[in-house]
Amino acid sequence: MVRQFTFPPSERRATGRDGRSLRYSHWHRYNTFYGLALTTTLSTLLLFAQLQEWRVTGSCFILANKYPGSVALVVQLLAAFFGLLHMAVITKLINYALRLRIMKVSVSLDVLRTWVDLSTPRVDWDLPLRFFFPVLFMVFLSLVPAALWAGSITPSVARTMGSGMLLVPSYEDVSKIIEYPMMIGSAGPSLRTRKGFFTYSVGQQQSGQLMGSAASASSIGMGPHVHRKMDNTQFSYRGRSYGVGASVGLMDQGMLSNNQIAGYWFQEEGYMTNVTCIYNSSSNFVLSGPMNEWIYAASGNLPDSVEGAEYSNYIGHDGKAIVAIGVAYSDRSPRKYLAIAAGEAYGFLNGTQCEFDFSPMLFNVTVDIGNLNITVKPTAPIPDFNPQRNITRTTVRQFELMSNDMTNLYVSLLGEAFNSSIAAYKMSRASASRDPFTEEEATLAGLTNSITAMADDMLVAYASAQLMVGRMFTQQPARTFVYALTFGQPGYIYAIFALNLIIILAVLMEATRTYGWSALGRFNYLDPRDLIIAASRGGIEIAKAADDVMEKQDRRTLKHLWLLSDPDEGNGSLVVNMKGDDDGHMKIEVARANWSPERAPLTPSQMDEAMKRVALGEDEEDGVKLAMPRVTPAARRMSDALKVGIFGVKYGKAGL
Repeated sequence: MVRQFTFPPSERRATGRDGRSLRYSHWHRYNTFYGLALTTTLSTLLLFAQLQEWRVTGSCFILANKYPGSVALVVQLLAAFFGLLHMAVITKLINYALRLRIMKVSVSLDVLRTWVDLSTPRVDWDLPLRFFFPVLFMVFLSLVPAALWAGSITPSVARTMGSGMLLVPSYEDVSKIIEYPMMIGSAGPSLRTRKGFFTYSVGQQQSGQLMGSAASASSIGMGPHVHRKMDNTQFSYRGRSYGVGASVGLMDQGMLSNNQIAGYWFQEEGYMTNVTCIYNSSSNFVLSGPMNEWIYAASGNLPDSVEGAEYSNYIGHDGKAIVAIGVAYSDRSPRKYLAIAAGEAYGFLNGTQCEFDFSPMLFNVTVDIGNLNITVKPTAPIPDFNPQRNITRTTVRQFELMSNDMTNLYVSLLGEAFNSSIAAYKMSRASASRDPFTEEEATLAGLTNSITAMADDMLVAYASAQLMVGRMFTQQPARTFVYALTFGQPGYIYAIFALNLIIILAVLMEATRTYGWSALGRFNYLDPRDLIIAASRGGIEIAKAADDVMEKQDRRTLKHLWLLSDPDEGNGSLVVNMKGDDDGHMKIEVARANWSPERAPLTPSQMDEAMKRVALGEDEEDGVKLAMPRVTPAARRMSDALKVGIFGVKYGKAGL
């Protein structure tokens, strides 16, 4: 049976068969540090994944969302394991450094306890306060690596980019986008499906949705106006639609079939509608009548009238509740203007005139599938995709048709919608600013918002009709946002990478300083076998010194070192050191216990002077060696009274 003994490195002998001088193998000395290979690989991979924005999709994402509790358990186990690897390296560095130092200094038993607690992080409530707080700091430090690893590898939901395809309306053939008579049986082509009702007679058959848009155009509050899309897809626009985005929910089935898709964005051509409304005191468009019983005429020229004045009939009990909108009827007119003539009940609208400016524009359309929101942003002007302007001229003409259709004997539904928008604008303006505004400003602003919202929705309605009724569309690529998993948060990933790098640098620096720990002996103060055997080799001097300390303690009442400690038994102040014997075995001795007993005793004053010089490492003065007495209990108590720091103390050659 091969036995191993403890010995200081300076007294090693050649290796023998009995194993008495068996040296460390490479693996035995450095195995703990190889754990850094795992932590370095993983921390580097996490950092690279963060910088490159790697994401995990597919079955891993589905499992993580289906079993979040199991994922949390695995994360905690992995974090604890990698944190253990880091703490194993840190404590090994501390252990090796203190094992080298213990061969050079004397330590008290309290210091030795502190070293044990630092090397195996744990709280010892009985330590003196000056040792307790460093140990407590080490215990807290031992919790940090696992916590950082948990923050670095915990999966969370993120988004990654992909590609897709959808169909957008084509305007190469706009022959069906024309003005249809406002008579039963004369409406344009229509189609009703589960996704909604789609028609080319927008002003007649979708007047209800358009009235809602006009009434809610001036949103109350500072946030963007949210309004529903004119179909059954449940999507809503955040802000203006600008007449685009009709394909969302209708022609994007290929992308919506992916259950992990979060949204997508694409580009679409459309018209950016700008509306400017004013009071035109010289407007030629006015109400007159009654022409017959309950029949009133709205007639007059507009700035862009061609081939004669505009004329249409309205019904009303007395003409007070009429809101008539005039738009040039000729196909040769660019139809950029509308004029309003209103009765007494809607007198605030009478004499108003609005001008349209349709600018061809390329729009970015962003779709949030989770919240069913559509956001449209203009990007850049483009050439006109409908130079004949069939779309815009037909859109403006719908206002005249709707005003005629939405007026009855007692009320104008279109006038009520405009009135709601004006009232909402007043409330929004009053809540946002204390600046005064006139009734005229509020009326024109609310009217402008309503006309703009209706024009945008009409363009969306015609685009939807092109897709669903006319089946006129073209393919458009889209960028998709897919739900995915990302591991860790950036701050934790950077922190764990930095911590791992610091630990590696500490290992390299310590290995360089100690020449690869070449002077490391086999004695390990963490191993109770080494401590017991080394103490037994030290003889009974330790026990006698402890008895002397306890004898002194018996003469006074035991007290607590601090609130949470047990009563102080006093033996923690006993100072010892390590020494190897002639056979290469380690033993524990009482500090300065090997002073020569043959020297003549000194006087008390000489003894005080000698103890001070020994404590300072000075055992000679003026070339005369100080004679030290035999170690008596009194002298030993003087030794015990010396303070020993957390790193031990060098008492001089005699004590080493």
